[in-house]
Amino acid sequence: EYHHITNMSNTGVTVANEVVSEFDEFKLKGKYRYLILKLNDSNEEVVIEHQGAPDSDYESFTALLPDNDCRYAVYNIEYTTESDGERSKMVFFLWAPDTAKIKPKMLYAGTKDTVKKSLQGLQVEVQGTDKSEVSKEAVIDKCKSLSK
Repeated sequence: EYHHITNMSNTGVTVANEVVSEFDEFKLKGKYRYLILKLNDSNEEVVIEHQGAPDSDYESFTALLPDNDCRYAVYNIEYTTESDGERSKMVFFLWAPDTAKIKPKMLYAGTKDTVKKSLQGLQVEVQGTDKSEVSKEAVIDKCKSLSK
């Protein structure tokens, strides 16, 4: 029998079961290149907004991050290092642009740890307030700095 697991944050926002199950497909089976998550219209639940196909590129991902609103995302990024060769890491994003309103910024920031606890196995966290902070180069630099 299926029991609803409530991942309740101090903001009162929960994480939808679908987010956890699709994250497992992302993590274990490579079903997606990325998932973009948002608060639903009533600000009660974190839900999936976009699912990127495995062959999606990074630019298509960042293009989906809204200019004036916050999002969470996970992205499986691949890169090459001189010492280790090909690497990949699961990156968690908190996208909170400067232009977003105060309430969503507070809700997303206050719910972030609940989302991260629901998504086991994340390796890197990136917080972005503008597109330069979530550029592929910036994210790969952060992955490399954490690998040392």
